[in-house]
Amino acid sequence: MDFAEVLREHWPRYVEGAAGPIPSRAWSAVEAVLSCRTERRGGHVHHCPTCRRHHYTYHSCNHRACPRCGAAEQAQWTRRQEARLLPASYYLLTLTAPAQMRSVFLHYPVEMVPVFFAAIASALKALCARRKFLGGNIGFITILHTWTRRMLFHPHIHVLVPAVGLAQSGCELRHPRNKEYLLPEKALAHAARKAINQALARDHPEIFARIEPAVWLKPWVAQAQGAGRGRTALRYLAAYVKKSAFSEGRLLGYDQTGRILLSYRDSADGKLKSEALDPLELIRRWLLHVLPKGLVRVRHYGWLSPAAHKAFLRVRFLLGLGPYRIPPALKSEPPRCPFCNGVLAKIARIAPQRGPPLCQAILKAA
Repeated sequence: MDFAEVLREHWPRYVEGAAGPIPSRAWSAVEAVLSCRTERRGGHVHHCPTCRRHHYTYHSCNHRACPRCGAAEQAQWTRRQEARLLPASYYLLTLTAPAQMRSVFLHYPVEMVPVFFAAIASALKALCARRKFLGGNIGFITILHTWTRRMLFHPHIHVLVPAVGLAQSGCELRHPRNKEYLLPEKALAHAARKAINQALARDHPEIFARIEPAVWLKPWVAQAQGAGRGRTALRYLAAYVKKSAFSEGRLLGYDQTGRILLSYRDSADGKLKSEALDPLELIRRWLLHVLPKGLVRVRHYGWLSPAAHKAFLRVRFLLGLGPYRIPPALKSEPPRCPFCNGVLAKIARIAPQRGPPLCQAILKAA
């Protein structure tokens, strides 16, 4: 099902029924999806030398909220991160924001997301620096994930960390005493909660005042589980890096009442199910996960951060590995003719079209 068609048909009603002003990031996301792979973006003319047909292809929008885009970027990101994996045990940690804080995350993402990242990073560094757990400086990847399988707003951060610590001297590595255990979940949740509390009270008192005091007294949810050599967990997390909250393949079409069927896999029993959503509700859920410009979903910390490349090379050396080499970019397959499967030749460029924003034009046409 084409999500752009859903927007063309129902975006005017969504705008008309909006309770308040629609954020600029939502307008940008809608504009990107409406223009994705259309003549508005420009493209190329291809010729098939076998059957002598001409074909027109248009550029993608590459917006991170577009359900069509992101596959190539996701594959390239995964390729680069897999090349950085170490011969060590990996752990996948998850910290979830309490339900009482979700509205604050939704209305103040520019302030809350960096605080969330920094809190879990400082908590993890402090715990792993203790000798009873690891006793060294660590490197790890953090990834922000805001949706459930039903596209509900559920902000949490995943952390992929190798169980290797670099000693303060930089001359030796530290390993956990227990091969099946990195650190206690309760300690991580408590340390992150404390760090978020202090950061908000100090830097954003107006936001801190909007949070129920009981949030700071209740236990938070943190999970820590083994992730083998990290490759499977990395590929699982890659789906959240360059992709939208859903893909168009999950939209099964309209039912008899005019609602759109969204497929999802129930985490409780593992079965594939579908939920019937009003088109306006589908748009609303999609827009919940459109981040403001400048906010990133992925951050690297410790000796996995770009600023600590020398420390990363040191860890590789102590593990007996050679120098790290950035893998070359993935080469895309040449386009082929859909009629005879012949290799197409690019013969002309199609210039992008100018005009008023499509998201505004469909409002006037409604």
